[in-house]
Amino acid sequence: MICFSVVIPLYNKRNNIATTLESVLEQTFMPDEVVVVDDGSTDDGAEVVRGFQMQYPIIKLIEKKNGGVCSARNVGIRSASCGYVALLDADDVWDKEFLAEQRRMIEDFPEAKMWGINYAEIEGGQLARFLPTGLPEHFRGYVNDYFNMPGRVSDLFCSSSVVVEKDVFDEVGYFDERIRYAEDNDMWWRIIACHRVAFFDRYMAFYQFDGENRALKRERLLKVFLPYYVDKYKPYKSKNYVFYRWVNRWCAVHIRNYYFNQKGQRNDAKIAAARLDYSVIPFKYRLLFKTPYFFGRAVYSVNNLKNKFLK
Repeated sequence: MICFSVVIPLYNKRNNIATTLESVLEQTFMPDEVVVVDDGSTDDGAEVVRGFQMQYPIIKLIEKKNGGVCSARNVGIRSASCGYVALLDADDVWDKEFLAEQRRMIEDFPEAKMWGINYAEIEGGQLARFLPTGLPEHFRGYVNDYFNMPGRVSDLFCSSSVVVEKDVFDEVGYFDERIRYAEDNDMWWRIIACHRVAFFDRYMAFYQFDGENRALKRERLLKVFLPYYVDKYKPYKSKNYVFYRWVNRWCAVHIRNYYFNQKGQRNDAKIAAARLDYSVIPFKYRLLFKTPYFFGRAVYSVNNLKNKFLK
């Protein structure tokens, strides 16, 4: 039997959490439980959740000291009682058919371990942007060769649009609590590197771009951004070489921007650059990071000019 535990991390989102919970409680296929993890909020968001608990006993509230969104998600996942975990951020919402469609996805694509549905961005209460995938329109099926997929535009999966088989976390690991930015990408990629996944190109999850405390609104420090920890993927060199090569290239691109454009974070960029595996990324990164700074800067500038004229 398919049952869902919905896990919602909550931190200072009093103005949004009610709308998020309403979108869960209006599902045509109801979850067995809704686990809200209050991560040391300083507003009264937890009180809003308690108000819902009085009417909906499926809601479970866990309160903990602040440890970040990854910590909150991990606590929620570990406490989940169902075999399938649906993640939802505390300022995003679902279409009322979201869980019903996820149940059909699980039934139709049983070899997968993660199932995603496309998502759109909302700003000011209005649809701001649809996120193209690079897949055929209305695609519904297994996603093959994710890391070599020609024309892939978005990451397909996001923290408010996926369902994951709970046992998978014990195998590939939980959310990395050192990371604050792209921590969800890290999670999806580790799952995709080890298991089949399925995706449906229909907009049924809605990311509120102007939600409270969005990470995108804050300065992104490299030390808590995924590329800083690129060496964590070393075991995948033998387990999934295609992914290992791809993720090193992805990290190299982002490290480059810190190395040459953010003087205050250059030392951290040097540390991150030293963790790259240069045997699997283009030679230009040796020129950028392993030569004197003035030479690497010249290569960087020439490369930017080349890209500008090729557009």
